[in-house]
Amino acid sequence: MAQSRQVNDQQPTQAPSEERGHLGKLAGELSRYEVRAEVVEEPGLCLRVGNPESVHAVEDVICERREHDYAFIASFGVHLGNSGSLSLTAHKIAWLVGATKK
Repeated sequence: MAQSRQVNDQQPTQAPSEERGHLGKLAGELSRYEVRAEVVEEPGLCLRVGNPESVHAVEDVICERREHDYAFIASFGVHLGNSGSLSLTAHKIAWLVGATKK
């Protein structure tokens, strides 16, 4: 029995990765700073955080698996925090994009 081309062309659905889940939790923490935070997958999985008051204040944060937790890394390679300190990490990112002065 032949299958339709449409069935063969469908992409398999991808289960959310643990990294995606941690980026989503970080996005939730960032909501109190009134920044835009969206998990994006192109060109690679990251959390794109932007200050709505400046088109230039945007940072892509990636999530990497470490031995005991997950680390959040800025696009320029600086360690911002880990999955065990979401509140502090969110504060650092908000400061990085100019959404808080403290």
